[in-house]
Amino acid sequence: MNKFQKSNYVFLQFMQWILFALIVFLCFLAETSGSYLKPLLLIPVSLCIASHTGELSAMAAGAVCGLLLDLACGKLPGFNAVILVICSVLVSLLYRYILKQKLVNMLFLTAVCAFLQGGLDYVLYYAVWGYEDVALIWQKFIFPSCLMTTASSVVFYFVMKKIAEICGSHRSNQLEKTMLSEYQD
Repeated sequence: MNKFQKSNYVFLQFMQWILFALIVFLCFLAETSGSYLKPLLLIPVSLCIASHTGELSAMAAGAVCGLLLDLACGKLPGFNAVILVICSVLVSLLYRYILKQKLVNMLFLTAVCAFLQGGLDYVLYYAVWGYEDVALIWQKFIFPSCLMTTASSVVFYFVMKKIAEICGSHRSNQLEKTMLSEYQD
């Protein structure tokens, strides 16, 4: 790799992360406005970033998106961050070793993560305290929010995939180098 190619690669990676940060910021703004019933957009954004990056980058994206989600939802700082860090790293590992970049895979993984987060939120913040008619919170707010979160991953999947293709994500470069080395040997 010559000097020009290296500087071009660094510039494209920088632009990729600037675009990722802009999307995260816009999702945070959407989370802090409107009614209580809305998708948790930072969950699919974190998972889509994780599907195109390595484990360390996925962990950082999960931590930032989780802390912003905690801030937007008024939860204990770190509650969603821990969940999203674990889910993001697992998604990154799954895409590295097992899964292919397909919409069905992202929908399934987003649904698992959204329902895990929603279920823990329901149990730890409402059900454990024995409030009267606590099932209505699950029925009217948490379950529909999980469904909307899963559905919103369709948009973010295609947006993040296009950004990663244009900017030449690190993962795709690693795979190309691996495939080329197999053919050259």
